[in-house]
Amino acid sequence: MTTAKRIAIVVAACGIAGAACAQDSISKHKALPGDAPGAWEAAETCNEFVLDLVDLTGSWGTMFKAGPLLKSHKAQANFYNNLLSAQAISRDLRSVSGFPASSYAVWSQPGQGVHGQNNNAPGSVSPTGANFQFAAAFAEFGGSYNGISSAVVNYKGDDPTRLYVKAVHAASNGSFDGANLSQFGLGGIDAHGNLAFRGDGFGTSGATRLTGDNLFRVSTLARTCGVLNVIDSNGGSDAGTTAHLLINVPSDTDSVLTPNLIPQSVAGRPLLIGTNFLSQYIFESVPGVLSFTTSHLQGAPDHRGAVGYTKRSWFNSAGAAGTAAFLVQSAAGLAESLSILDVDANGSSLLPGVVLLNPASASGGSSITDNDDGFTITSAGDWLWGNYQSQVRFRGGTGQVALTVTGQGHRLVAAQAYDNVTGGSADTPTNAIIVARHDPSTGATQWTLAAYFDAIAAKGKVIKDGSGGTAVGRLAGLYEVTGGAPLGPSISSPAFDCAGNIYFIAAAELFGSGGSDFDVCLVRAVYDPASFKYELELVMTTGDIFVGANSATPYMITFLSIADSNSIDSSTIYSGNVMEDCWGGVSPQDLQGSTDPRALGGLIVNARVTYDSNGDGAFDNTNDENYRVAFFIGAGAAVEDDCYADCNGDTVINSLDFLCFLNLYVAQDPKADCNGDTVVNSLDFLCFLNAYNAGCP
Repeated sequence: MTTAKRIAIVVAACGIAGAACAQDSISKHKALPGDAPGAWEAAETCNEFVLDLVDLTGSWGTMFKAGPLLKSHKAQANFYNNLLSAQAISRDLRSVSGFPASSYAVWSQPGQGVHGQNNNAPGSVSPTGANFQFAAAFAEFGGSYNGISSAVVNYKGDDPTRLYVKAVHAASNGSFDGANLSQFGLGGIDAHGNLAFRGDGFGTSGATRLTGDNLFRVSTLARTCGVLNVIDSNGGSDAGTTAHLLINVPSDTDSVLTPNLIPQSVAGRPLLIGTNFLSQYIFESVPGVLSFTTSHLQGAPDHRGAVGYTKRSWFNSAGAAGTAAFLVQSAAGLAESLSILDVDANGSSLLPGVVLLNPASASGGSSITDNDDGFTITSAGDWLWGNYQSQVRFRGGTGQVALTVTGQGHRLVAAQAYDNVTGGSADTPTNAIIVARHDPSTGATQWTLAAYFDAIAAKGKVIKDGSGGTAVGRLAGLYEVTGGAPLGPSISSPAFDCAGNIYFIAAAELFGSGGSDFDVCLVRAVYDPASFKYELELVMTTGDIFVGANSATPYMITFLSIADSNSIDSSTIYSGNVMEDCWGGVSPQDLQGSTDPRALGGLIVNARVTYDSNGDGAFDNTNDENYRVAFFIGAGAAVEDDCYADCNGDTVINSLDFLCFLNLYVAQDPKADCNGDTVVNSLDFLCFLNAYNAGCP
C-alpha cells in the first residue's frame, strides 16, 4: 500500500468538513511563533479544550478515532515546540459523575485556539453528567528547558468522537530561559492524574539543582493553575501537589530507573513502583515512604530495565493489586528471562511467581516459531531481551515488558528481543516481539512471535489487509528507511490492549501499484486466542493525512520514532503507551472478538504533525506550521447502552441494583468481575461501588 493510497483512505474517512482534532490548531500568524504554550508562561499552566477525533481506518478496515491530544511546550524561538521524550497513558479508565473543569474551549476556524496571544478566541462548552476518565503524560525538552506535560481526559460513552481535555504543565526544570535545575524521565500516570517520574542533576547548574537520583509523584489535578511547578533539590515549588519520594541519592550509590505506578483506582492510593542499579525493586510501601527488596528476582542475579505492570492478577493471589514483570539475567549475565509476580496494594511482591526463560536464548537452547507463518528463531542466534539500554534507563520509556490477562483468562507477556550473535548490540536491526502464554494452574508455557525482522535473511513478517488476507506490506529493517543511520532497532517494545492485541512502532515496506514505500508505521498484531497466533494490521504510517475541522486545515503525520543514534529511542512505544482497559468500560468478555475496535481503550504515540498552514497543497516543515504532539488513537465505536451499575437492567439505578450485584458477587458469578481481571474479589466490589455512585450516562 503506497503512501498516496493511504492518504486517499484517511482523507476520505475524515472528510473535508469532518470532525476536528484536539489542540488541532494553527496560530493566527500561520507561521512562527506558532501557538504552542510557552515553557515559562505561568498563564498557560492549565488549558481546557475539546478534542473531536477524526476517523482512522486500519488496513483490515478497523475503524479507529484519532487526533493530536497535546502539543509540547515552546522553548526556542526558531522552533514551533519542543521534542517529546517518553510518554505514558493511564493503565486504568474511571467511571465518574463529573468533569475536572466547568467549561472547555472549542473552535472551528484557522487561528482559533487556547493560546492567549497567538490564537483568536475560541468558543466554549460546559459538559455535565456521567462519563469516563483517563490521563496521559509525556516528558519534553528543548534548549535549556526540560519538563513534563499531562492531560486528564474525559468522554461520554455514547460519543466516541469528543474528548474533553484538561492539560496541565506538571513539572519544569526552571522558571526562565537558561534555568536548568533538573532533568526528567517519565514514568507513569493513572486515571486520577497522579504522575510518577524520575529526576537527576545531569548537566544542571544552580545552587538548588538536583544532585543525584530522585523520584517524584505529582497530583496533576491538584496543581495550582497560573503557577509553574519548578523541580529542584527542595522538591516541587507547587509543594502541596508534589511528593519528593527519593531525595538526591548519589548516582553511584543507588541509581534508579524511570518508575511505574499502581493506579489509585486499584490500590486505593497512587503507588510508585520501580527498579534501581542495586538489583532492587522499589515500592511506596506507605504514602511517601519507599521500601526496597530483591525478592522480585526470584533467584535471578539481576534485572534490566524498568518494571512492567498490569492491574490484572496473573496468580489470583489474595489481596493482589495487579502483576509486575521484569527482564532478568541468567547466571551468564545476559537478559534471557522474565520474572513475573503479583503485587499487593502496598506494592509488595507476592510469591510464588514464575520465571520464564526465553527458549531462543543460548541458555534456553531451543527455538520459537511464529504460529502464523512458521518463521522460527533459534538459540543459535542467542535472542536477548532488549530496548532497555543507553539513555532509556534514565529518560524512559516504561517499561520493556508488557503483560495482561485477557477475557478468556489467558496470561500473556511480551517483550522485544534482538539477535545477539548476528547483531550483537543495542542498535541491531534484527528484532522480534516474543510472546508467552502461561497457565499458572499447570505451569505450562507456550511461545510464539507477534512480529519479526531478520536482517540476514532480509525477511520481515507480512502486514495484511485482513485475517488470512493479502499482503499490503512487510516489516523491514530501519536501515531500509533511513539508509543506514540509524541502523536499528527496527521494532519498538510492545503494548497490550484489553483483548491481548499488541501495538508497536516498526519500519515497514508498504506495497502498492506504483511501487513500494519504506516508512515508519504504527502496527497492530491481532491476537487469535484459539490458535495462539498474531497477524499484522497497519494502523498508521508517516505520510497519512487528516483534515482538522477545528483548524479547518489538513495536516500530515511527518514523523514517528523508533531509534536514536545508538539504541531504541525514549520517545517510541513502550508497554505504558497503551491503556489496558477497553473503550468505554466495556468488559473484555463482552467484546466481539479481538478485532472489536473497542479493545483499544486508547494509546498515545509521539508524532510530528505538519499543517498546510500556507494553503499551497504541500506539507513543508520549513514553510508550514509543524508540531511535536502526543497523538491519540482510540476506538471508533460508541459504547453500547449497557451501564454496569444498572445490574438488574431496569434503567433505574437504586438499591435493587446493589442487591443484584451482591447476589452475583456471593455466587462468584463472572458477571461480578467488574474490573475485568478474571477474579471476583473485593476489588470488584469497590469497582461496582464506584460505578453505582457515578450512575449511568
